[in-house]
Amino acid sequence: MRKKMRFKWKEVEERSVYEIVSEDGVMRTNDILYIIRRLCLLLDDRNGKAQTGEREYIHPKRVIVNIDGDVRLADRSLPLSAMESYLPPEFDRSNPDTQEANVYALGMLMLFMASGKEKKTDIETVIGDRSLLSLIDRCIAFDPKKRMQNTSKLLEAIRRVAGSRKKILYVLLLLVIVGLLLGIFYILWERGRMRGSRAGESAGYSSGYAGGYEQGFADAPGIGLSGPSFDAENGNLNGNLGAENDAFAVRSEDSVFVLLNDNIYKMDPYSKELKILVEDSGADSLHYYDGQLYYATDKKVLRIDPKTMREDVLCDSHTGQFYIFDNTLYLYNNATLYLYKIDPVDKKLTQLNGAMDYLSLQIVGEKLYYIAPDRGNSIYRCDLDGGNDMLVSSNSYESFCIYEEKLYAGTENGLTRMDLNGGNPERLTTLPARSPNVSDGGIFYVSGNDRTLEWLSFDGKMRYTVVCERTGSFNVAGQWIFYQNMDNDGKLWRVRVNGSDNAGLEE
Repeated sequence: MRKKMRFKWKEVEERSVYEIVSEDGVMRTNDILYIIRRLCLLLDDRNGKAQTGEREYIHPKRVIVNIDGDVRLADRSLPLSAMESYLPPEFDRSNPDTQEANVYALGMLMLFMASGKEKKTDIETVIGDRSLLSLIDRCIAFDPKKRMQNTSKLLEAIRRVAGSRKKILYVLLLLVIVGLLLGIFYILWERGRMRGSRAGESAGYSSGYAGGYEQGFADAPGIGLSGPSFDAENGNLNGNLGAENDAFAVRSEDSVFVLLNDNIYKMDPYSKELKILVEDSGADSLHYYDGQLYYATDKKVLRIDPKTMREDVLCDSHTGQFYIFDNTLYLYNNATLYLYKIDPVDKKLTQLNGAMDYLSLQIVGEKLYYIAPDRGNSIYRCDLDGGNDMLVSSNSYESFCIYEEKLYAGTENGLTRMDLNGGNPERLTTLPARSPNVSDGGIFYVSGNDRTLEWLSFDGKMRYTVVCERTGSFNVAGQWIFYQNMDNDGKLWRVRVNGSDNAGLEE
């Protein structure tokens, strides 16, 4: 007995996904999820059996669907050039058959079925289904760590999406019934209708307000952009430390702290509510480490517990530029030009080196990286005690940022990335670049003579304008960027990393 037909085509029993999209147009979300679910099961089944030694590449021309709903991979090979869009950026030809590569290929297949395109740029403008868009993004994210790691995880995610769709239909049906009841109540009793309307409005607003933040952020422009992850081993981002006005913003596990008009504020990252934590602080930089907010004034270094408001003086004999790198506390004395290590328990200071003039200091392992103002603002590195001093780059720099064993620096000729010893330099942009701020969230920097705030992918192929206004010094803290708006007299503004919620900070 023939199975019930799932797809209705004329003349042919089966077609490739490429033929379906090319001839009939983009596919419905339900059909896309059905095909991907069948492919996940097929790949999982093949992984559980003896391997043939042949790579099972995923491509629209190889995925065959028949009218009964059966899905298979055609026994045909394609040149590697045709497969390029379906291979992850980190694809390794020596180990091609991996779960991660399959997930990436399935994500690109969903993108093709939903849009008819194989380009990842501007996908939010052509795919209206946000649940499908989120699923695709979790398969083809540029950072491999942010993707789903295997087809089993993808299958679970598809089942959750399908389940949520059934719930939505149930809710819609329930809303229709409620609407009919409200209509009856309106006819029978107008006062009851008014009371029910007010109650429904209040309940709808509360649930929408609570649940809308995360979904709203996912739906915002700049989809795929995310802020840096919380780093428990360092007091602030390297890019914030290299900002023109020092580190004036920092995140904790669940809050954001910002320095505004000499006051330290705590900001809720969802409601954007500001509360004064410390008035007239005198702070010039902020750091968060091990549940404590650290800041230096012109007289001492302090730390405060944001939850209990208990304040403690860490050092009152020296002050200057304070840093926390790799679970170690440092203090650079601007007067003596000495670098100290501070014990957070007994508060003992240990001098590490002799007098050295630093700008934009960063510490990686046992090495200091810094701009030498007395040597043409070139970038140097040395040991913690000042020994083995060597030139990294002879150009003149205002700031730089180190991330994942790479050094990023901006010049009038563009944004440059190089090894930590100055080797293998590569130009990522051609317009003047300033203040690079690099983390797992991507590359943020001030671009061009118009000083727009830009985001750049690590391969340099994708760019997004976060702020169109002329931007001065900026800090990244979680999902937020705080920046000086030069078109507003240099006042401090805040904006989400995806470019939404751009507004001045109100005290």
